[in-house]
Amino acid sequence: MNITSYSGTSGARRQRGFSLVELMVTLLIGLLVAAAAGTIFISNRQTYAATETMGRMQENGRIAFELMARELREAGATPCGNNIPIANVLKNTGAAGEFAWGDGLRGYLAGEAAAQAPFGTAAGNRVAGTQAVEFRSAGTSSVTVTKHNPASATIFTNTTDHGFVAGDILIVCDYSQGAIFQMSGPNAGGTLQIVHNTGNNQTPGNLCKALSFPVDPDCEAKPKDGKQYADNASVARLSSTIWYIGHNGRGGRSLYRRSTGRDPEEVTEGIQALDLRYLLPGTNQYTASIPVARWSEVSAVRIGLTLQAAEGALVNREIQGTDGQALTRQMAHVVTIRGRNP
Repeated sequence: MNITSYSGTSGARRQRGFSLVELMVTLLIGLLVAAAAGTIFISNRQTYAATETMGRMQENGRIAFELMARELREAGATPCGNNIPIANVLKNTGAAGEFAWGDGLRGYLAGEAAAQAPFGTAAGNRVAGTQAVEFRSAGTSSVTVTKHNPASATIFTNTTDHGFVAGDILIVCDYSQGAIFQMSGPNAGGTLQIVHNTGNNQTPGNLCKALSFPVDPDCEAKPKDGKQYADNASVARLSSTIWYIGHNGRGGRSLYRRSTGRDPEEVTEGIQALDLRYLLPGTNQYTASIPVARWSEVSAVRIGLTLQAAEGALVNREIQGTDGQALTRQMAHVVTIRGRNP
């Protein structure tokens, strides 16, 4: 009988575990793979955050351009045309400035004060060292004149639904001229009459009831009937707004819009600065400084925006660029003014 010898050495060898060195190598490889996966995850997360932030910035810029362009295109417009002379019979228009026609468009350099947007540090105040621009027009709707009696300072309209009330600043015009005045009455709406009398203790009030151009500086002291607007002249409400960079009360800056007689409205956040340049006929260069007598000639405006990422749903590190600073972008848009181009 043959007896086969058995050795347990090979079986023991087959059953032994990893050595310490092998375990350490395996752990190291695992850590490297996890680190690589984590790096890719963090990189993708940062890329997503940067893309999301850039998208918000572009959306803020688009909103700013769209809303500003709507009013800019209509700067200086009346129902009767863009280039007619405008008389202004309001009191103290030069001092207050907010009811002055100003050729429909007026820009303010970084150091220039604007009555409707004073410099300051409170929420809604204009940031020192930033530009601003003011637009004026005859609004978006008008009514037709059926009769005008200059002696009684009464304008009759074709509808009682004109929406005007005592105290409103209005423009009446035909194709030869226009006039800015304050509606003195009647106090109740729903009538065909618009009265533009003096002496009603209104602010700013009418200097005189004559609506002729140019305004007679002595019209308050002497009776004068002035211009009589014929049938089919138009009456509209004066629209006056200023756009500027203001403090938003959250430690940042925003683009603001303010209409005459109303509180400032925050339009969109993250707008750090406005760079406004204007084009005059006969030139191909946009310039920031326009002589006072030439604002009526400006045919186009280049609006430059400096946008900065603002914290919202994103935390601070997610709105930063590779330099550790908040992401910023420059955007520009050119808007032409209707009726001022050949």
